[in-house]
Amino acid sequence: MGTDGAPVIDPGRCVLTDLVAAMPDKASSVLLCRRGGARTSVPYPECHRDALSLAAALRRRGVAPGTRVAVHGATSYEWVLADLAALLTGAVSVALYPSAPPERAVATAREAGCRTVLTDRADCVAAFRAAGLDVVFLGPEGEGAPSVVELIAEAAEKGEDAGAGAGAADFAPADRGDGPFTIVSTSGTLSEPKLFAVHSAPLLHTMDHFAELYGFDGRDRLLVYLPLSHLPQRMMLYWGLGQGLDFVLSDPARVIADGVETSPTLHVAVPRSLQHLHKRALDLARRQGLEGEEGAMTKAYAQVFGTALKAVFVGSAPSDPALLAELHAGGVPVYEVYGTTELGMVGLNVPDANRRGTVGRPIPWGDVRIDDESGEVLVRTPTPFRYGEVLGPHVVPVVRNPDAWWPTGDAGALDADGFLTVHGRLRDFVALPNGEKVFLRALEESTAAATGAGLCVVMKIDASHLGALLFFDPAAPEGVGSADGYRARLAEANRRLHPWERIHSFAVVSGLPSLADGCMTETTKLRRHKVEETYGAPAQWLSVRE
Repeated sequence: MGTDGAPVIDPGRCVLTDLVAAMPDKASSVLLCRRGGARTSVPYPECHRDALSLAAALRRRGVAPGTRVAVHGATSYEWVLADLAALLTGAVSVALYPSAPPERAVATAREAGCRTVLTDRADCVAAFRAAGLDVVFLGPEGEGAPSVVELIAEAAEKGEDAGAGAGAADFAPADRGDGPFTIVSTSGTLSEPKLFAVHSAPLLHTMDHFAELYGFDGRDRLLVYLPLSHLPQRMMLYWGLGQGLDFVLSDPARVIADGVETSPTLHVAVPRSLQHLHKRALDLARRQGLEGEEGAMTKAYAQVFGTALKAVFVGSAPSDPALLAELHAGGVPVYEVYGTTELGMVGLNVPDANRRGTVGRPIPWGDVRIDDESGEVLVRTPTPFRYGEVLGPHVVPVVRNPDAWWPTGDAGALDADGFLTVHGRLRDFVALPNGEKVFLRALEESTAAATGAGLCVVMKIDASHLGALLFFDPAAPEGVGSADGYRARLAEANRRLHPWERIHSFAVVSGLPSLADGCMTETTKLRRHKVEETYGAPAQWLSVRE
């Protein structure tokens, strides 16, 4: 189950600037993106020039080595340029989730000590400025702030002036030394989100292993539509820039059209987006009269994913094994993988060892074990992504012990063949006085299905009894039903459950947890402690037995 006693990767000098400097040598590699709604192809040398021009413009605006620069927006060519420009100036980028409410995005930027922010959210410009940040707009129009497009054009003009010395041709990238290149945030599922710094070495080392395991290289093409604020997306971006990988920069609304038209070989998904793509394929099969034909879903999937796929990686949350089985049967090479934001990759399904319902075997360059007492997944890895803690203007490196077993915060189990199953976050189960543990995800899903709730959250309401918060979308056509109706459905569902899994009390909530109330993360994960505090504590609990 992994390499025993593998040494921790020494971060050493940050080599990302070297990878970017080599981009002009990869003239046949491209970034396929949209500008003004139209798809365009940007060769690496042009992207490199644009990044240098933007870096020159940011330097004129006071961005210097060590400065912290926030990047806040959806995946786009301008997002890539902003991150590259921060890298070239010697600044440390701070990735802000585009889905974060304005007040949270501003608070994170301030906590990280940013002086500059590049955003594509027009509704956030005033808030960032009020917080004292210099704002640059990620897009063609500035929305009251200078845009990336304008700054690049301005730098190009200055470069034509022999006396200006401020254009891309005159820009000298900063020597980054051996420090981190970015700051990201933990998900905040178990506590308030925390900022930590990331070095490039473990990311690039992980990608070297990935390429070997899945058989891809610079001749491949990666479809990126999840936010680049997610660290795994940038891990693949920077490694791919060094290899000359083609990139398709898309978004959830255009991912199918972009996938079919550009024929990516690599695709990164989360369970929700994978389910959406599967449903689109089913709809296509029905509309085109393919149902019942041999190979019908293979044809339909080709119209959703393209015809050149080598691998679809899915992670971030558990995937439905039945869905993965359908995709495999239809010829989609999908692999469920598992990792954490701080520790990096932990478990991988790979072509010659792919077991649905698990997250694969432990990474070949590390090891995994299960804590005997708590059932927590522990990992020993030479490639933890967390380089150091962010304490105001300082980054305090963590102790890098090659023999340390790091807690993941997840409960899981290893089977006889070494495949890892993740049951959920440690707070996704409750311990009863009899010593039994009730895992909540399956119970919540079955309870929501039984009652018709949009979401169910189960929690302990006393030492040994479970309560169910039933959330209903007030905009849904069926609306909120009667308490007696839900009581009857819960009583029926309880008869199919083990006695210690049964729901004793319930409360009905007209509404859904959200980012705005602090009960969901920017990646749409539930924050149980906040749900219990916000909705559970003041709830009017009703007995199922009445």
